[in-house]
Amino acid sequence: MIDSTRPDAVLADAVLDALRVRGFECTEVGRHAVATRDATRVVVPASGRTVPELFARRLEHALRPLLGAGWLTRPTAERPSADSPTATAVGDVLVLDAVVDPCEGGDWCAFLPAELSVMGTGAERDEALRDLKAAAALWLGVPVQRVVLMTPDVL
Repeated sequence: MIDSTRPDAVLADAVLDALRVRGFECTEVGRHAVATRDATRVVVPASGRTVPELFARRLEHALRPLLGAGWLTRPTAERPSADSPTATAVGDVLVLDAVVDPCEGGDWCAFLPAELSVMGTGAERDEALRDLKAAAALWLGVPVQRVVLMTPDVL
């Protein structure tokens, strides 16, 4: 969780810690740190520096599809796990982690954190989840009845 004594900035150490907790490998090079996880690469200020609040909010927004909403500002215990598998089979049912949030224009956006190319939208939260469930079934090549979506609020 970000923690700073200055309201207009956060400590780079807090940003780096949040990235490490989420599976990023952080390597400091001079005044910057390169944080890498799979194909995602981010350059942030190194330990001991401050990060402007606006930059921290932009970073949190940019990595939201991968790490979920609030990954930087919520305490670690509230963050959904980044290590969960793409799909967990329970009998004939495939259980997938899903994230659903309000998006621009008043609609809702839903996606699978493990596969960012699978997404759904809708005017209501439930509609976005139904759309995502249909997209996930298509992606997996299974009937929609075999797909169950788990969102962080039901865990």
